[in-house]
Amino acid sequence: MNDDQKELFIKLTHFLGQVLGKNYEVVFHIISKEGSCIAAIANNHISGRSQNSPLTDLASKLVQEKAYLKQDFLCDYKASTKYNTLLRGSTFFIKQKDKLVGILCINHDTTELRAAVHKIIELENLKGFDDFLPLCEKQDQHDALASSESLSESIEDILAQNIDLKLLNSGFALTSTQKNEIICKLYKKGIFNIKGAISIVAKLLKISEPSVYRYLNKLKKL
Repeated sequence: MNDDQKELFIKLTHFLGQVLGKNYEVVFHIISKEGSCIAAIANNHISGRSQNSPLTDLASKLVQEKAYLKQDFLCDYKASTKYNTLLRGSTFFIKQKDKLVGILCINHDTTELRAAVHKIIELENLKGFDDFLPLCEKQDQHDALASSESLSESIEDILAQNIDLKLLNSGFALTSTQKNEIICKLYKKGIFNIKGAISIVAKLLKISEPSVYRYLNKLKKL
């Protein structure tokens, strides 16, 4: 992605943020060989993220699985923030032919909307009307933690969702097999598509960055 394209999507991000309003977070990620990074974010009060925050776990997995080759965008999937705020997410893949160069995400905080609907039902005494509410909302209340995407503020947050940090911090010396299994799991999740992930994983596993690269090269050959 060249500088002109980058500037265009940065402006588009802030434009959409203002047009859609405070209940919509808009995020523009740049995808490159060095990893992903947030180039612009509007209405970030929703997730608390900043330009230093990583690509989400779901987006990392989509990049790893090259989902962008099969579809141009995803709409209306579940997401959640660290505050357990439930959102509706949508992702648009920015491509140059078959190469992914960016991702534009829109996350809708439906908290006020759901509260208004329930208030109307209560005021009008519409008993049984909630049976007609979208099934997704009932599911949200049941398994908020099972949302498809978690909007994390740091790579450490994402790692904590995928590996046992208690084990890593226990002082117990991991075997080569255990280290390989951890790196393999993170690789399949697309965690290494996040800029800066390799150095953080190396530190957590108490190994060098070249060692992480060697593990990754073996996985890529499988």
